Amino acid sequence: MLANFKKFGVAAAVAAALGASGAAQAITLGEPGGALLIPHVLYDSKAQVNTMIGVTVGDFVVPGQFPTVQGDGNGCSLPTSSRELHWYFFSPQSKHLADGSVKISCNDFSRFDWGFVITNPARPFKSLDGVTGYIVLSSNDVRTDSVGNNYTLYGSAYLIQGNWASQAYIPVLPLRDTEGSNVGDEVHYDSNVPSQVNPLLAGMPLAYNASVGARFSLRYFLDNSLSGKTRLVMWFPDNSGDSHGNGKINRADLPVDVYDADEVPVSATISLPYELNVINAASVDGTINNPTGHAIPDLAAGQPAIDSGFVLFEIADTSNTLSGTHYSLGGTDYDQYSRAGISFSLIGLGTSASSAQVQTDLAHERGILPRN
Repeated sequence: MLANFKKFGVAAAVAAALGASGAAQAITLGEPGGALLIPHVLYDSKAQVNTMIGVTVGDFVVPGQFPTVQGDGNGCSLPTSSRELHWYFFSPQSKHLADGSVKISCNDFSRFDWGFVITNPARPFKSLDGVTGYIVLSSNDVRTDSVGNNYTLYGSAYLIQGNWASQAYIPVLPLRDTEGSNVGDEVHYDSNVPSQVNPLLAGMPLAYNASVGARFSLRYFLDNSLSGKTRLVMWFPDNSGDSHGNGKINRADLPVDVYDADEVPVSATISLPYELNVINAASVDGTINNPTGHAIPDLAAGQPAIDSGFVLFEIADTSNTLSGTHYSLGGTDYDQYSRAGISFSLIGLGTSASSAQVQTDLAHERGILPRN
């Protein structure tokens, strides 16, 4: 209780501030969804990496309370046979590689150990050892269940390194899962598995026409004395080259600016061909002065602060305003912002697989602005 800490002046000040305002605003790490996206999932026995996912199941959906969830508000009204949590694992190129289900119930918590799924003799998924991908979780079986979901799913995920040497947070994004509806249906069903998966009102809004771009920056840390390494993780709704709206997605040879801690920039290029892109920061190619070199190491010459900095991105998208794609919910127009992605850095330290540390640094969004 707060009273037990009254000898600390800061606690009294916080208590007074909360009392004066009447309430404190909360920071929510993840909105609920009828389906969830875990944008980066990996089990690698050699590198001693695993992914742990936790899902809390709400007992009903209140219509309109969350724009990422739809339902009738009747509680757990699905038949017992439908009370399962279904998972679908995809490659970075959006290819379906595996799926399964676990039993769930109202106000339940499901612990999902990806390493156990892969190594479990009852499910021969050993070929996925070392394969990076993403997972979609759904509260109804998209292959057989014609009834929309009626569970509220809350998720969290962590990348585990070594013998629990570190737990790097992996963002979990809510997906709209409205079977049979043309209004806000963000998880489309193709060949018995979800496809065209797109977070709605979650993650990083993408640019909505060719004249603007979504800008964001990702941190990197490559300190040799600490064996620093950084993976830049970016998940988008489509592969580069896929058709959408009024054109095709194009993320080939994107210009980026790389800055070090002394504000020294170099221009480079980077290609993001897949739905899920995991880039070794030290391998970013194509500096102006040395097209065959690597941007971040090339920044090292003569600079005292070359091991830390950020990469500035600008991602364009195609139009979302074709006939039939417009819809509104709760007075909000979703033509422009119904597409989103997620970006973060996985910053590692150390060389030993069993004791290496990995932490997450979320992207810094800079808004949707006119393109240069």
